[in-house]
Amino acid sequence: MRGMLVLPVIALTFAVTACGDDDSSNDTSNDTSSAATTTVAVPDIVGQTVDEATATLQGAGLTLRVVKRDGEDLAGTADYVTTRVNVAVETQADGTEKVTQVVSVG
Repeated sequence: MRGMLVLPVIALTFAVTACGDDDSSNDTSNDTSSAATTTVAVPDIVGQTVDEATATLQGAGLTLRVVKRDGEDLAGTADYVTTRVNVAVETQADGTEKVTQVVSVG
């Protein structure tokens, strides 16, 4: 009876030790704890046309991307670009688009 209990315990012990060391405290390949946080100053572009806002942002070293038009979300990529400003725009009666909101940066 004891032999029947010892065999599964030994097998379980080997299975657990074969999993390796889960302690990744010495692994620095994905260490982001010392990464610097970048703060981007975004000029006030709300109320500007898309062309005006694009020029304003380019002058500050930033790019504009429209992610919402007339209340509808637009398809976009999930990549993070620190110099990209994502905005919402509304189409005016004259056909121009004005920035109504800075949705996010990046």
